[in-house]
Formats: sequence, C-alpha cells, structure tokens
Amino acid sequence: MLARFVLLAAGVACAATAVSSHCLYTITGDNGDPQTYDFSSLATIDPWTVPIVSDSTQKSGTLFLSVCGPLKGLTKAQCPDEDASGCLARKDGDQWRTLVPSAAAATANTTLVLRDGTPVLIMPGHTPCEPGRNYTIILELLCNQDKVLAPFFLGLTGCEIALGWITAAACPTTKTGRACSLAASGGYWFDLYPLANDTAYRVAGTDGRQFYLNLCAPVAGRFCPGQKAAACEVKAKTSLARFDDSVTLRHAPNGYLVSTQRSDNGSVTLEIRYYCDQLAPLRTQPKFIKQDNGITYFAVHSPYACPPVPVDCVAYTRQGVKIDLSPLRKTNSYWTVRDPRSNYTHQLYYINVCAPLPRSLPSPCHAGNVGACISNSNRSDLAQPLGAVEHPPRVTKDGDLILTYRDGSLCPDPKNRRKIHINFKCHDVERGPEFLVASDDCVYSFMWLTPAACEPKPDQGDNCRVLDSRMLYSFDLRSIYNKMNDYEVQMESYSYRVNLCGPLHKPCNNVKNVNVCLVLKNGTEIAIGMRNDRLEYSDGRLSLRLTGQECLPGVKSSVTAILACEHIDPDGGVTQPHVFASGAGDCNYYLVWNHPRACPPYKEVPCTVQSEDGALYDLSPLSRRSINHMARTRLGNPSGVLLNVCRSVVFNRDANCESTSGACLREGDKFINLGNVQTGPTLDRNVLKLHYKEGALCHAPQGPVHVTTTITFLCDEGAIESQPEYLGEFQCDHALFWRTSAACPQRPVSGHNCSVLNPSSKFRFDLSPLAGQDHETTDDFDNKFVLAVCSDLSSTNKCSNITSAACLTTKTEELSLGRSSSELRFLHGGTLELRYKGGDACGVGRTRETIIEFFCGAEGSLEGPRFVETLQGCITIIHWHTRLACEQPVACSNSLLGLQTDLSPLIRVTQNYRAELPDGRIYFLNVCRPLVPQSKLNCGAGAAACVARKLAGGKMVEELSLGYASTSPTMTADGALLIYSGGSACPRRPSVNASTRIDFICDPYGVNSGPIFDKESPECQYSFIWHTSLVCGPEEEEVNGCKVYVSQLKRFLSLDSLGGQVEVGKYTIDLCGRGRDCSGNAVCQRSAEGTWASYGILQKAVLYGDYLKLYFGGGATCMTNKTYGAEVWLGCDSKSNGTGAPRLLMVSTKLFIS
Repeated sequence: MLARFVLLAAGVACAATAVSSHCLYTITGDNGDPQTYDFSSLATIDPWTVPIVSDSTQKSGTLFLSVCGPLKGLTKAQCPDEDASGCLARKDGDQWRTLVPSAAAATANTTLVLRDGTPVLIMPGHTPCEPGRNYTIILELLCNQDKVLAPFFLGLTGCEIALGWITAAACPTTKTGRACSLAASGGYWFDLYPLANDTAYRVAGTDGRQFYLNLCAPVAGRFCPGQKAAACEVKAKTSLARFDDSVTLRHAPNGYLVSTQRSDNGSVTLEIRYYCDQLAPLRTQPKFIKQDNGITYFAVHSPYACPPVPVDCVAYTRQGVKIDLSPLRKTNSYWTVRDPRSNYTHQLYYINVCAPLPRSLPSPCHAGNVGACISNSNRSDLAQPLGAVEHPPRVTKDGDLILTYRDGSLCPDPKNRRKIHINFKCHDVERGPEFLVASDDCVYSFMWLTPAACEPKPDQGDNCRVLDSRMLYSFDLRSIYNKMNDYEVQMESYSYRVNLCGPLHKPCNNVKNVNVCLVLKNGTEIAIGMRNDRLEYSDGRLSLRLTGQECLPGVKSSVTAILACEHIDPDGGVTQPHVFASGAGDCNYYLVWNHPRACPPYKEVPCTVQSEDGALYDLSPLSRRSINHMARTRLGNPSGVLLNVCRSVVFNRDANCESTSGACLREGDKFINLGNVQTGPTLDRNVLKLHYKEGALCHAPQGPVHVTTTITFLCDEGAIESQPEYLGEFQCDHALFWRTSAACPQRPVSGHNCSVLNPSSKFRFDLSPLAGQDHETTDDFDNKFVLAVCSDLSSTNKCSNITSAACLTTKTEELSLGRSSSELRFLHGGTLELRYKGGDACGVGRTRETIIEFFCGAEGSLEGPRFVETLQGCITIIHWHTRLACEQPVACSNSLLGLQTDLSPLIRVTQNYRAELPDGRIYFLNVCRPLVPQSKLNCGAGAAACVARKLAGGKMVEELSLGYASTSPTMTADGALLIYSGGSACPRRPSVNASTRIDFICDPYGVNSGPIFDKESPECQYSFIWHTSLVCGPEEEEVNGCKVYVSQLKRFLSLDSLGGQVEVGKYTIDLCGRGRDCSGNAVCQRSAEGTWASYGILQKAVLYGDYLKLYFGGGATCMTNKTYGAEVWLGCDSKSNGTGAPRLLMVSTKLFIS
C-alpha cells in the first residue's frame, strides 16, 4: 500500500485538470472519457482527526484534515495557520502543541491523479520539511458505495503523510439525467424530484423583489425568458440560471444537500440548499436567502432531504427475552393492505417494518424516512405518509408488542399529524398486517399475526446443564451451588437467601426445596422461588425461571434468575448474586449473577511487552472481565466493534461473538468475528500494537483469507478512561486507534536510602534491615563472597585497603567487587536491584562490579545471597531471596464456589523442576514462585521459568527468561492453567516477550508427573503439560461399613488399618466407631465433668485432590435444630512412619481434623 504513495510522490504521469471548485475534480480516465469526482460529502463542520504514529515523536500526534477548504473550529495551539487544510499537532497532558502547522494548504495547488483507476489527492502544504521540500498529504480514496468511514493513517515516508479513505465519494459521478438524485450510504438514495412544481414557485426576496423558481425542473410557462430557465427575477429580461445537464446535487459540509446551477456563460449563479425537515409539508415553499457575488441562494425545508435513521428491529419482554421483527423488514418491496371499510376500499396501505418504503411507490410514500403510507388506488398523487421510521418496536406494560410511526402528513384537522400503530401478536402462520380502525385524530391501527412476534424457544436442559445449539457448547452450572452456606443478599427493609442448582440449606418458613427465600424486616420468610434446575439458553443468555408462594393475596411470586458471563477473577474473588423486585409491586423478582460458569470457553494471553531499553508496556488495565469496550462508527448507528484487550470478548446477549474472538463487529443482530486472541501486544518500530487474526472469511478480492484487526495504542498520561476509536477497514483489516495512559512505558524506578516504591501498587520496599552486617556466600570452588547491603563492609572485611560493599576472597587474593550504594531499583517482575561499581581494576579501563538482585522466593526457601555467575570476568551476579522483597505473593490457589484449585503443594523451595530435551535444552520451572537460585544459571532473579543449554563442562549458555509469576492459576474444563508473562525478548520476534503456559491436567489415578514440554509457538510461548490429581474436582467415594473405595488407588481402603482409638486433646477418634468411650461413634469430645458428646458416624467420603475427606454426622444435639458433626481429612505423607498422627485444624459448627 505504501509503495503506491512512493510512486506518486515521484511524479506518476496521470492526466489531471485544474480544480474546477474546491470539491469537484474532472480527470481523464483510463478509457479516455472524462470522469468527475465530487468530494463534497467528505466536507464536514468539524475537521476529521487521524492518529499519526511514527518512529519520530516529533511526527506522532493527531492530524486534523479538511477536504474542500481550510480547517475550522480549531484553536491556535492546535493549528495556527488559517489557510491549512491539514495540520499535525500533539496533546501533552492538557496542552496542545503544533508539530506541522501546514501539512496541506487550502490555497496550494491540490491535484487529483489516478493510479490503477484509484483517485489520489496530492495536497501540498506550506511547512518546510527539508531543504526545497514541504510537507505533503497523499490521500488515496477507495471507492465503496456502501461505506462512509473515517480517513486512516497508512505511513509516513520522508515528507509525505500517506492516508487512506474508503468512501462512496471516491466513486466517479455518472451522468444519468437525474440531477436531483444523490447516493447516500447503505444503498439509500435521496430523490428530490417530487418537489418539482408544475409551473413554478413564486418566492419573495428582499427589497420587494420577487423570483420565479422551480425545483428539479425548469420553470414552465412564460414566467421566465429563454428556454429551460431554472429561476429568474419577476419581469427580468434574462434568467438567473439554466436547468440542464450541468445541474449537480451534492452533500454540503453542514449536512444539507446543495444543488448548483449555471448561467449561459458557464459560471455558477444559482444555489439551492435542501434541509432535512420531517415535519415540513410535502410540497414545500422555497425561501430566499441572499444574493452574494453574483450567486442567488434559496433554501428548501423538506422531508425528501432526510436520510434514513438506522434502528434496531428488536424488543425485549419484561423477562428480558428478545423478540426480533427484522424478518418482516423488506428491502425492495413492502406489505400491502386494502382498507376493508365499504366507503374506503379504494385506499391502500403500504407498510414496511423498521425501514423506509422503497422509491418504487408514489412519491409522497418515500418522502424521507417514511415507513408507512396511505394511497388512493385511483389517484396516486393523493398518497399521504403515515409516519417516519425513528424508533424500534417496544413492549408495553400490558405485554403488547407495538411499532409506532409518527409525524406523518397533516390531518384534516391541522392540530394533528397522521401516525400508525401496529400491534404484533404471536401466531404459528404469517398472516400479515390487518387494518383495525382509523381514529378521528388520524391514528391508524393495525393487528399483525406473525411467527416473528413469538418468543424464541430457548434451548433447555435439566440438572442445571444446557447445550447451546448454535455453538454446540454445553453450559454446566451445577458447581455454582454453594455446598457450605447460602448466599445472603441484604437490602434496606428486607433480605434474600439464595442458592441455585440445589436447595437452600436452611428451609424457608419450614418450606424445603427452595432456591430463593425473601426475609422481611420482621423475620417473616416467603419462598418466592421454588427449586427449578431446568436451565434455559436463548440469544446469549442463561436463565432459570422460578415460581413461589403468594406474596400478596391471590398473587404468586416469581423469580427470573439471569446468569451472565464474567471471566474468572485472577485474585480468586467469588461473585455474588443480586436480587431486586421488578418495581411494579406484582411479586415478580429478578436475580442477576455474573459468573465464570456462564461463560463459554475463552482465551487470555499475557498483556505485557518490554522494549530493548527495558521499558515495560502493560495493557492489562484495559482487559475486562465482565463488560466489553465499544468503538462505534462515525455514523453513530447501532453497529460498532466490540473488543477486549488480551482476552476474548465477554460473552452476553449484546456480544454474541465467537468464544475466541478478541474483536467482533455487531451489525444489527449479526456478529462477525474480526480476529481471534492469539498473542499479546507487540512493539513495531516503538509503536505499541495488538493484533487479532484468523477472523471470519475475507471477501475482498485482493484481501487475505481471514479478517484481521489491528489496534494501535498511543501513550497519553491524561487518558485514564478513554475508549478506542474505529478508523475503518481496508482489505479486511479493521484499524482502531486508542489513546490511553495504559500505553505509557513503565521504566525501572529508583529510590534512595535502601528503599524504593512500586509505582503501580504504591508499596514501599525497604531493605535497610539487612544493612549493618556482612553476608557471605561461596561459589563451586569455595571462593568466598562477602557482601553488605546499602553500606560498607565491616572493618574486618576490608578488600585491597579500599572501602567496599562486596569482596571476593580466594586462596591467593582479595578483590573489591564494588563500592556501596543505597540506590535501590524496582525492576520488571517485582525484582529489586542494587549495583555496586568502582571495585578493583579488571582489564584495561574497567573496574569490577556487583549486581545483587533481591526477589521474593517461595515460602520456606533459604534466605540470603547465592552466587550465580561472573559476567565478562568483571561483573558478579548475586541472587538474594528475602522476605523484605515480598509485597504480596501470588496466590497459588483459586477458589470458586466450593471448587478449589490449589497448586501450592507443587511449590519447590530447594530445587527447580526440570524438563530436558534431546538437543541439550533444559527448561527450569517452579510453580507460582520464582526459580530457586542455582549456580551458573542466570535467567534474571524472580523469573518463574527459564530455558538454557548446558555445555559439556556444566556451564549454562543461551539463558532465556520465560516469564514471571504474576497471576494465580485459573480453572479450566480439564484442570487448571498457569501463565507466566514478561520474559526475555523473543529471539525470533524481539518485539514480543517470552511467556510460559502450563496446563495442569486432572489425573485422579496418577501421581504428579512434573512438567512435560509440549510445544513452542513462533511468538515464544512455551507450553507444558502437567498431570496431577491436585486439579481434580471432588469425587464422592463409595462407603461400605468401615471401608472406603479410593478411586486413585482403585481399591478399598480399610479404616481399621489406621489403628484403634486415638486421643487428640480432649477429642477421641476411632474411625470405625469401636472405641470404648464413644458408644459406637467415630468422634467424640470429653467435657470437664467427664461426660462425652458424640460427633456422629461416617456418612460419606469425598476424594478431593490428594485428600480423602471423611464426613461424620448425626451426633449429639449442639444447639437448637443442630447436631455435632466432624470432618477428618486423610492425606498422603510418604515421610511418616506407620499410620501417622491426627491433628486438630479448627472448631466451627463442625470439627475439622487432619
């Protein structure tokens, strides 16, 4: 694309004429015939804005562009040159600064050339770029009759700013003989010919002058001298202009339509402006505006000048069910109804649904945005519009589905205008509209029986599961049931107790099997939602319909439970349901619950990238879990681009996109995949971008196979809550621009006095407690390193008689490795760094240095310094785990409504996991924690994964950090997923940072296999498979007396093998209930008086990860309506001798023993 502009700048030889007006150009086409281009539709009141991103910050900013004239409405700071039609400026904070005052000038010689049949405007400016050359805008205009998009940036080469623009204005105008027709976007045509008078309009001017004027036709009769006069002054000897093939209709910058007409000598002498006015008479009276510089101006206010208003054709019932009437909408035809009244059988009604009537009908019936019309079958010229398409259908309080068109033609009583009401009713067979009545105030009522008005039959499934028949994905909500407690939703005067996909634990007013219980302020309980596990799915929404007891005399209550998608919270937060009354006092309630189980499978990728100079870019603040970003088109219609950042679009009924889609286009009720989430952000010549690829099939002739999306980000510290801007589409690549503070680089932060602030969390790290003492470590050759932190070594550890903070002692010498410094740096990944310089000489012109990297290691791992390696013989690398470098360790578990993924047993504190490949590569990994420091392995302190190649002597080379542990594991259908991001630059694609993906797969019958290398992506994401029972969900086991079947072992476990009665404090345990003190119970407690309280007998066993949980119940009475119960957790401990020993974990309403 850019190569085309390079050729143009070199002076491609294309025939072009001088500009005939600011917006009209005539050029000789490839076939030798003249072609006329009218760019007036691109002229707007406000300038077009185009984000410009280049390698140079002096040329990156916002380009203000105007076509057909100079820029207007800008401040001097934005553009000081009043003649400029293109101006480049940048906003720094709240202040604008001009970069290129005149990238294009309105008075310069703008020319039009053709390149491969494509019109290109060459717009030179007045601002010098280099000696002998000024800045120039090269604007390539691509013909598309159906689109009106914004201009977009293509590239900057030398002094040329290349822009593209997909627009109907790039299509050459053709001489069809219809001087009063004009194409608009979406295939719509303006047709002003019905405004023509049979003879002429008589218009009063100023100073008592009178004019004869016709619209879209010459003045008839003998009102004006000459032939085909368009207008004249009364009693004048010559006409003002002629009505012939030179008449042109075009879009004006202010939104109206303009017709220009010429005199016999070819100069423009008449301009008629057509303004949209849906309430104006069909045959309107023109008005005189002025005469200026030989041109006479008139204004016409008419509904024929009104463009169509795009509306959705859907309505939602009170239960939130969507009803779509768009199947009734016709494109080139209409519905016809004859008036059944005996005196009106000559009347025909023409109706369309949510769209204007076509131009094939009598002219009053397509006056602007008319959606219904009444016509006389004998006299079509008596047709009357019944109203304009302005609003979608709606559902009334009584449940009727109504479509109304208002602002039709005037009634016989001019106080009212005609309008039409259509009441749609569900019916198995399409019956079409049926006339009901016409009131005295001109309201025409129709009944329409149609299948389109029926509520769509949802997909249904039992046991809180349902299959989406469109995506063939099965939603399973069984796990949202809270097995421990009910949810309590507090309101001011009442509260609710809620549990779905299972009954409330506590009955509601003695009623069992309830999902929702209303609790009034006085304690009265009403079961407003009895249990129903029949899950429904319709149009992107999951719901449960519950009915309950009477909440008013004779009125039964109901609850519509709506489950909406919310991606998993990486911090492990549990979502809560919300309940509210409908507000109508009719005992109808709504329960809304955003929950991960209501999501189809979605994809998430690391959202950071690091530049070569160490700056970190983190777009994760833009990544949303429950709502999407929206970028609307310039036309402001209901269509727009839904997108998320580094994760899939959040699924809901307004975003029914494919589950892997990072961006999708909504066009009415259609959702088109604009690209899948595949990789995180990249740096392209220091420009931050995010690419979504492999979208829907591309239908452009020269385009790729699939649709793609490119989002370009620009740093703006003041843009905190900004939204993306849709620029347009070219060859199936959709371009968006986003000015946001999240795109600003995060550079290493330094602090003095041995402390530093985390700029994101504002947490201050302080290593001063380590100062004032010496610390030692050794290498593999027993050489001793003595280190101080932010201070000098003690007097007993002087090196080379100079003050040092690091010293190396070998068998033959002592070397200073650097002088002290208290400047602590905060690095990417949360690592802290001290650098000591100025040690003993090391080679020619160099001195020895020490880099100490402090990091938060795994709990229980050995603290203190560890020697790693010496770089270039002069720089000593030390890794140091200390609790002082810990801010908040990443949680290695994720709890979700009773289901928990806990990988913390896999955390290593003494050695790393290894995955070795035949080619010599070794992958080192830890789980949720940094790698354990290891001699000769330098992957950067704090990294959780690393790859290196081991040489014959044990030396590690080609070390590459594979990312940091910054997020908790997330639950998946097969187990759990752990992502490490922000590693070293990818060798194949330096703009991308290496990352690690570990898929933990449930293997209830196996052991922890450790990581198994799976694959490496082109973007340096390293994938591993890890089989473990830790990610398996709870599985209830068979209990047979004193034996429990353990599915992992594939055999029965006899509880007798754990021995007989055991004392744990004041508790006695005998799992088989044969103890002498518990009267046949397994667990009991001895009181101070010597009596025993029973905790019951074994009732069920559940295998959960590596634990077998035994549930005991039915014990003695604890409090009103409650009995004692206990849980005993049996876990594998290979280090214990014999049966091990129990220990008390906690005492609550139950007793927990491990």
